[in-house]
Amino acid sequence: MDTLFQHLPPELAGFAVTLGLSLLIGFEREEQRPDDPAGFFGGIRTFPMIGLLGFLLVRVFDTPIPFAVGLLVLGLLLAVTHWGSVQANDLGLTTEFAALLTFSLGAAASHEMYWLALSVGIVAVILLHEKQGLEGLALRVPPKELRTLLRFLVLTAVILPAVPNQSFTTFEINPFTIWLVVVAVSGVSYASYLLQLRLGDRALLLSGILGGAYSSTVTTVVLARQSNGGCHPALSYSGAIVAATGVMYIRLWVLVSLFAPALGRQLAILFCGLSATALILGFILTRIGRSGRGNGDTQSAPSNPLEIRSAVTFAGIFLAVLVGTRLVAERFGGTGVLILAAVMGAADVDPFILGITQQVGTSLALETAALAVVLAAATNNLMKGFYAVIFGSGTTGKTALAVLTGLGAVSIAAFFAI
Repeated sequence: MDTLFQHLPPELAGFAVTLGLSLLIGFEREEQRPDDPAGFFGGIRTFPMIGLLGFLLVRVFDTPIPFAVGLLVLGLLLAVTHWGSVQANDLGLTTEFAALLTFSLGAAASHEMYWLALSVGIVAVILLHEKQGLEGLALRVPPKELRTLLRFLVLTAVILPAVPNQSFTTFEINPFTIWLVVVAVSGVSYASYLLQLRLGDRALLLSGILGGAYSSTVTTVVLARQSNGGCHPALSYSGAIVAATGVMYIRLWVLVSLFAPALGRQLAILFCGLSATALILGFILTRIGRSGRGNGDTQSAPSNPLEIRSAVTFAGIFLAVLVGTRLVAERFGGTGVLILAAVMGAADVDPFILGITQQVGTSLALETAALAVVLAAATNNLMKGFYAVIFGSGTTGKTALAVLTGLGAVSIAAFFAI
């Protein structure tokens, strides 16, 4: 943003930014004059003068004292104005804070902080202008949803940055990675909850598709856990889980094609066919589940959107499989690529497949690499089926396990048939 003003003298650029933002805020405040003419503080003329005063007091003087005095004087004037508004039974402070902010924007522009001044100024205008919409939103959002959002922010913005991001023990266990699994499961669960809250049954398939673009395994755990609440038919959850796997095949094929084009061409027909098959099966299962709902069935709102217990349980399973993978790798070494593919597919398929792409044509033959990728994806399907059984309802888990196992078996058989 600052590069837009690099060819202008600092004084001219700061003056332009201050005047433009002050005029915007003044225009917005001017719209309030007809609604409250008695308590009107200022508009299209007053706010530009406040902003330009802040700009001059910082730009002209080398000491911050004039700016501090100007801020104090402005504060006193605003206090007098607010006292008059209080006598008129108007307790709002929005205009007074807008004036203080305008004065500070002039100071920021004077220090050549153009991006900061523009960002804060534009956000301020939006907040001022969208008063009715924001106040209506605050009334429409239930307190439960706000508490859920705050808990998710604690998981991601407070705890995650504080977790050590380094490997420990000979198994190279990284606490940051483990907690990132908890955040991923919670995040996908929260997004799925919001979609289902707004769209109902239609959101399940969309949740699976969007979640599969990030992690079909995480999405499987989340949707399987939600199936226990009885919010939607069990087959609808199974369909969303299968659809997530369909997106997984496309995601893996794109990754392989980017880093090993020859390997991508080798797997193009197989993976695109598997993706289409899984998406179609997912759509059919969700439609069967939706049509199978009785007319008298009631649909309750989804609950427990963060799924903290499921997230921690899945992180524990992930850690156990990670340790097991390390032991297998040390036992079989480089000669057990296919065995390692099967084990790694049970843990985290993306890193293993990306590692395979770096060895194609050098230490690994193209056919062996392709089989390793297919085997890893098939094993990942099997593990997701087990996760669905562990975390989901009986019907959801059994259906997902059967379909995902079938897809894995078909992928291996089709690889040798093509």
